[in-house]
Amino acid sequence: MKIEKINENQIKFLLTNEDLQEREIKLSELAQGSEKAQAFFRDIMTEAMLDCGFDATNAPLMIEAMPVTMDTVMIIVSKVDKGMDIDKVVSLTPKSMEERKYKQGSIKIFEDTTESNSIIEYDEVYIYSFKNLDDIIKLSERLYSTYEGDSILYKYQDRYFLSLQKNSSFINSLEPVISEYGEKHISNIISKYYLEEHAEVIIKSNVLNILATI
Repeated sequence: MKIEKINENQIKFLLTNEDLQEREIKLSELAQGSEKAQAFFRDIMTEAMLDCGFDATNAPLMIEAMPVTMDTVMIIVSKVDKGMDIDKVVSLTPKSMEERKYKQGSIKIFEDTTESNSIIEYDEVYIYSFKNLDDIIKLSERLYSTYEGDSILYKYQDRYFLSLQKNSSFINSLEPVISEYGEKHISNIISKYYLEEHAEVIIKSNVLNILATI
């Protein structure tokens, strides 16, 4: 994890997939404002205070998270006025998605968050990248009769990205097979939106069934 103090009111964190795995936290959990998410933020804010002298004690905070690459997520924490509407305090999606009218939930992490907010529930997203299309075809031949769920295939720069939406227990059972062909990336609704905005859609649905018949 890299920490950079922008100014007295803002701090930036760059987190890789390994950083999140090491802390056993998923970005999807941050959007739920759970006790685990609160503990995670307190930990990184403590590191920010020790490493950069960024003191946010008793201050309401705005927390914005967005993918920088498929392996790195940037979190910017800003001190805000106590009178600010809490719905404007925390955002987990880039502004461009608001312009496209995607719904987003709001979460509350630290002090001065006394009212509850509704959380928008998203399906769990799992994203894998592959060096070439042949690897995805081979994977499809093994999984098409087993996997039942939404799937999208993208091309971004020189790699192919497969997005699967299914419950975690089902995907975990397929993990050993998928890892033979591809590499897992930071997987959440933000990553999926990033691909939608920056990558080329190769197959927009039912990827495994389509490629298995080639």
